[in-house]
Amino acid sequence: MTLVTDVADMQALARRRVPKMFYDYADTGSWTQSTYRENEAALQRQKLRQRVARNIDNRSIKTTMIGQDVAMPVALAPVGLTGMQHADGEILAAQAAEEFGVPFTLSTMSICSIEDVAEHTKSPFWFQLYVMRDRGFSERLMQRADAAGCSALVLTLDLQVLGQRHRDLKNGLSAPPKPKPLVLADLALKPRWCWNMLRTGRRQFGNIHGHVSGVDDMSSLAEWTN
Repeated sequence: MTLVTDVADMQALARRRVPKMFYDYADTGSWTQSTYRENEAALQRQKLRQRVARNIDNRSIKTTMIGQDVAMPVALAPVGLTGMQHADGEILAAQAAEEFGVPFTLSTMSICSIEDVAEHTKSPFWFQLYVMRDRGFSERLMQRADAAGCSALVLTLDLQVLGQRHRDLKNGLSAPPKPKPLVLADLALKPRWCWNMLRTGRRQFGNIHGHVSGVDDMSSLAEWTN
């Protein structure tokens, strides 16, 4: 595909380039996925109001968000495991947001750590926090975000209980992927992804690995969180 014109084109590219377990992680919901579908439908119902016979010589979509000048009223939302969609994905997304002039929000469940993103960007970014049962870890995480110059803390409030994601279970989701036959077969079809991942050392949860004993992949993470 040489010409990308809409989100559907980007989805098609992602399906070709990204291992199934990570594509499904980004494009799926929990349990029956009813909330996922309702959110998508609600966004599709939103329309921009058309105004005619107006002077549009000096039109601009620049504005401010919580006191920050932005090129348009949009922020990149926190997405877990972005660094498994593409090597160093959070760093690249933060750099793209910085270049365009909109906020980037780093997920607690990122592959690149807070410090990684801060080292490779100049503009302050936002940090999304899951408040874990381990309150000491949460406090240390906030201190790290503050030290990295994060300008906003984005709290997730609707995850009192982890939702079961059926596709993740069926795909055997882990970071990094475990060498199982079906996983290896899928990875063999994604040579560019494999090559990029081999070139980076960031393949685990950067904000958690090394900061919590025994947490390395999705299974141990779920056990610790619960």
